[in-house]
Amino acid sequence: MHAYNGKLKTVFQGRPAMGGSAQISASSVPLVRGGSGLVPLRRWAAIARIAVLALALLLLTVLAFPPGALALEPRSWLLKDQAGRSWSLTLLEQADPAYPGGLRLRITDRTGTQPLDHQRPLRLSDGLNGAWQLANSSQELVPAGSDTLPPGSAQFDLAGLEPRPRAELPLLLEVPLASGGAAELLAGPDPVAALHDAA
Repeated sequence: MHAYNGKLKTVFQGRPAMGGSAQISASSVPLVRGGSGLVPLRRWAAIARIAVLALALLLLTVLAFPPGALALEPRSWLLKDQAGRSWSLTLLEQADPAYPGGLRLRITDRTGTQPLDHQRPLRLSDGLNGAWQLANSSQELVPAGSDTLPPGSAQFDLAGLEPRPRAELPLLLEVPLASGGAAELLAGPDPVAALHDAA
């Protein structure tokens, strides 16, 4: 009888009393069945949080860098003509949606004494067999519909610079002037290399 009572005591020892609450281990969490077995729900919650964070970062990137925001940064150089007058040469991307896109070469007389021709092309040569003509796109200097162009600046479409000039050769630029003549500018290694690499 004593042995039997001892077995009962052992069996019921550690079981919660009637009406009491059973203790649950901290590691006991609901499980869901995944492709490779049972996966804790909190793991799914962590995956969901990561996915939401990734989508938020993607949205911020799109808002911070909308289409066209990554345009080519303009690059400028100072050149001299045959009379020693100062000119600026700028390589830039045409970003006005009213005009066709693409790279442009803008030339400006810094002395304010040489009005440019807004119709004739820009001629380039490398002293060997390379020769190019860039179409005049000076109308892009002002908003569409405007007729007043800046007399001291002209802009040219770089699409005509094919094949690209050799990076190691200087380029002679014949800038059309309103007088009918041309200003001759000699572009050195830096601007020529930029034109060579322009995409």
